[in-house]
Amino acid sequence: MEFNLIICSSTLEEEIMGFFKSNGITSYTVLPMAVGSGNGGGTRFDNEIWPGQNMVIMVCLHEKQHEALRNLVSEYRKNDIREGLKLFTLGLKEVI
Repeated sequence: MEFNLIICSSTLEEEIMGFFKSNGITSYTVLPMAVGSGNGGGTRFDNEIWPGQNMVIMVCLHEKQHEALRNLVSEYRKNDIREGLKLFTLGLKEVI
């Protein structure tokens, strides 16, 4: 099992939730408001100078679901014109 941290533009919420639904992913946590700066998504501080905001999604996935998510993010990031989308994966030691 892998712990996945998805940081993305809030505009991608519908696409990611659709992916979760089609892959039977029903347990996750969404932090709906995050700001920051990064390669690919630019700077978003939800203000007049740096408009826009990100969101953070935390989800623990079995290997098959993780690979599907990894493929989705990898393919999306190949596009020249896109919103910010990053996937961080950490090995999961224990869930209590």
